[in-house]
Amino acid sequence: MPAIMNHPPNLWHLHVYREVIALGSVTKAAADLGLTQPAASQALKGLADHYGASLTARSGDRIVSTQEGEILSVRGAVALNLLTEGLKEIAGMKANPAQMLRSMSARRLETLISIVRHGGFSGAARAEGYAAPTVHRAAKDLEKALGVTLFESTSHGVRPTKRAELLALKAGLAFAELRQAAAEIARAKGHEKGGTVIGAMPLARTHLAPAAVAAFSAAHPHHRVSIVDGAYEDLLIALRRGEADILVGALRENSAMKDIFEEPLFDDLLSVVMRPGHPAEKGALDRDVLTSFPWIAPRATSPLRVHFDAMFAALESPAPEDVIECNSLSAARVLLINSDRLMLLSDEQIRYEKAANMLVSRPHPVSNVARTIGLTMRRNWRPTAAQAALLAEIKHQARQAAR
Repeated sequence: MPAIMNHPPNLWHLHVYREVIALGSVTKAAADLGLTQPAASQALKGLADHYGASLTARSGDRIVSTQEGEILSVRGAVALNLLTEGLKEIAGMKANPAQMLRSMSARRLETLISIVRHGGFSGAARAEGYAAPTVHRAAKDLEKALGVTLFESTSHGVRPTKRAELLALKAGLAFAELRQAAAEIARAKGHEKGGTVIGAMPLARTHLAPAAVAAFSAAHPHHRVSIVDGAYEDLLIALRRGEADILVGALRENSAMKDIFEEPLFDDLLSVVMRPGHPAEKGALDRDVLTSFPWIAPRATSPLRVHFDAMFAALESPAPEDVIECNSLSAARVLLINSDRLMLLSDEQIRYEKAANMLVSRPHPVSNVARTIGLTMRRNWRPTAAQAALLAEIKHQARQAAR
């Protein structure tokens, strides 16, 4: 899963900054944290250099946040709270998260995230372009700094533990929040920056997402957008880890997942799709006709498969046995054009193929059957101004599709 990545700042520096702003004094913060005043000042400078912005100012006898600093204060507090939650959960209530932040580095946490994402040291090394010993050393240094077991030996090699997976999840979400801070700070300075990763499901990737991104990018050329596809399950994992920002496509009604929510955009009517000149293009589209031809069916785990099975159930007929399972429109297109196979899809999904007379469609044989297309997002995700504009454009394109 590609991610639009800005390396996070020094996490200890971020903690020092939060203490300075809370107490309004470098001297008081340094004393509370067991630092010298020059060390605390150096931490503030390091953080300001990382973001390329002035983060503090003096107001009377207090140190306060600048406009850019206030952005970091809000986003940084969320990030530090996520990390604190993760550290307490893996190390127990006796853990001292502040001390742990001081002894670990963001780069080591990034390595941990990669190890968890790729299932082990070797996969992380290949993905990140590092030598395996480098990844191994960074991981073990993190484990030692935290004083907890993050990796275990199995018959398949060294694997991350459940603790490692939990910390990687919290760290990934924290780093996503800090990327948002970097984008908003840049905007406050008059520069467009940042990025969005869209997980696009089959319908969304054929028109909705590309059309929205094309229109958005014309007005925001410096905001990087990645459209990624994949199985819904993989996209959902990426969303929950902070590796994707939004998912667009058929909703699943994941009410059991309290960390995400779904926003409906429009109902997508389903049709029976076939090649031009297909024997079923004319005449009645009844049970005898529909069961006399081979089909292309969605994967068993997709919402469209539910509608596929329900259609034959409504026709009081078992689903055909000559079925090819396929969720790839490009592959399905070839199969449809070169055979008498049928497929349950929507006109929105084949709008370009219909315009080019490559495919035709007929109304659903039972009734007006639709699936809900919408957005899936993390419940605590707060989009930047540019991301809000992108969401608005996706919703605009959805309204156009619903007409």
